[in-house]
Amino acid sequence: MSSAADIARELDEGLRELFQAGLELSLQVQAHAMAAEPAEQARLSLTFHRLSRGVGQTAALRMKLAREAERSGRETAAEVVSLDKVRLAKRKAHVKAAVECLIWTEAESDEAEADLKAELEDLLDIETQDAETFEAEPLDTQIARLAWVIGLNDPPPQGEVSPEATEGVAAHEPPTPRPSTPSPPSAELPLTALRAGGASEDDDAGRSSA
Repeated sequence: MSSAADIARELDEGLRELFQAGLELSLQVQAHAMAAEPAEQARLSLTFHRLSRGVGQTAALRMKLAREAERSGRETAAEVVSLDKVRLAKRKAHVKAAVECLIWTEAESDEAEADLKAELEDLLDIETQDAETFEAEPLDTQIARLAWVIGLNDPPPQGEVSPEATEGVAAHEPPTPRPSTPSPPSAELPLTALRAGGASEDDDAGRSSA
């Protein structure tokens, strides 16, 4: 299936050939009219007028098609640029939000947080000037790199906890001992206990009779 560009190119080639043929024929008729008798000259002049009018219309149509193709090309280019800007803006916003989350976690004061955010903004403005390189870098790697550049700790890999997050916990918060659960009383006493209990009762009875 031919595209719009292919069809436009074929039309332009056809119109170019038609324009060239009409122009040559018009010039021939004009030359014959100049050499003809007055009566024949009038007829050839009318023919020349009609041919030259068709040549002019063909030239105007070619120019119209060329301008439409040029305008379509500009619109397509502008649409591509617009889509590229939107994609770059989304990537920048994603990276900015992720690094700012780390800033909020690690900043020791509001002033430090503001300074780090300003530094991040300047860094993003510089890096997004080369949109192709900025978007080609893996997202997780990019976030970790930018965080490191502005002085933050690298974010821990997914599923792991940063050592800084648990540092000092053992020294200040000893682990809570597991509460011991008392064993339920047995329904039957062990045989040794019964024997011990029986021997004790017999001994007491013997001591009483004595």
